[in-house]
Amino acid sequence: MKCLTHSSACRTAATAAVLLLGVALLPPNAGASGLGGRVQGTEAVTSANWGATASVTSMTFTTNTFQTSNVTNTGTVALVAESFVVTISKPVFGAPTFKVFRCAVPWVATKCSGGAGTQIGGTLAANSTTTVTSVLALAVGAVEYLQVEPATVFTSTTVMLSPRIAAPSQVRAAIHTNQ
Repeated sequence: MKCLTHSSACRTAATAAVLLLGVALLPPNAGASGLGGRVQGTEAVTSANWGATASVTSMTFTTNTFQTSNVTNTGTVALVAESFVVTISKPVFGAPTFKVFRCAVPWVATKCSGGAGTQIGGTLAANSTTTVTSVLALAVGAVEYLQVEPATVFTSTTVMLSPRIAAPSQVRAAIHTNQ
């Protein structure tokens, strides 16, 4: 077809041909070039420190008065649980028992936010060593508040609290970010 005249049909055909040629020569945009996407895989944590420190590790009871200890996550990874080795001495006479409770906020007048807190472990007897586990998640630097509650204490009895972290079961999995 010869476009010797300046008809509108000729102008329309020429415009369409130029547009098609331009689209064919343009590079694809970045969104369709495969630069974005999601990657899945596994990575090993090359180093981490986990641990917890108790503010009070030795408590001496001569009456049935509750005592507290604050436990801080002193590691570099978050914890999903914390264990405590509780050692109770043998008193001169009597058979006192003890219970350990945890709270996410500080104890106020032997109450955990108006309640009793959550007992960790069972009732612990004098002259024993027992490991109890709290499943309160602790971020790095976060604090868990413990309260040791005695029953039937008549003579001096000592309770020792030793935090233990049984990694990796008590360590929160690392989160990898692209930063």
